Amino acid sequence: MYGFSLWITGGNTSAAAKNHLLDVGVDKAGGTSYTAIISNIVCGQSGAAVDGGIRFYFPFFITAGSTIAVRIQGSNGTAGTVRVASTFYGRPNRPEAIRTGCFSETIGTITNSNGVSFTPGNTAAEGSWVSLGTTVKAMWWWQLGVQIDNGTTTSLMYHIDLAYGGVTNKHMIIENLPLYLPGTAERTCFAGLLDGQNYCEVPEGATLYVRGSCSGTAVTGFNAVAIGVGG
Repeated sequence: MYGFSLWITGGNTSAAAKNHLLDVGVDKAGGTSYTAIISNIVCGQSGAAVDGGIRFYFPFFITAGSTIAVRIQGSNGTAGTVRVASTFYGRPNRPEAIRTGCFSETIGTITNSNGVSFTPGNTAAEGSWVSLGTTVKAMWWWQLGVQIDNGTTTSLMYHIDLAYGGVTNKHMIIENLPLYLPGTAERTCFAGLLDGQNYCEVPEGATLYVRGSCSGTAVTGFNAVAIGVGG
């Protein structure tokens, strides 16, 4: 397998904060003992399927015959019912033309099923950059996991950026990732599955930053991690 997508839905409950972290595990034989290949994907309050839910894509190489599984943890005492669907992409006609990874890093300290807190700017203004942490290895494919630790949200549009670099010289990795809250039932929808801007060569020891903007007045509780793939 040369890559897979994830579609996460049904993780919200009206008037409740539902923070979720998702792990992807692989067992090369048997399906009884899994090793996590991607950990702590922030994906809380995922909207219903009709809303679009939350989507990711990872160009990760997994050997034939492997069993793949997911698990989710959350901070809310009522776990809820989260649904995860996936599409797996097999060997292409020209595998030498397809780049795939063999390891991942999740950048961002996890606290109570939350990533790193940040505050989007209001009325389309950009908020301040917030450091997520630093890479251990060089990586080239990126996804953003974003959620809102808040039991009261409103229908607004947000755009989230991911960059790396220093305090004054940042290089954009993902720009204006759209995150939509449809209605007031605490449902979050965004597509981490973007286009070529997911690809960005980032060296080891690089600091990653996140920021956001809001179409109106942003709610509190935003938190995020970045997931990088390398190898």
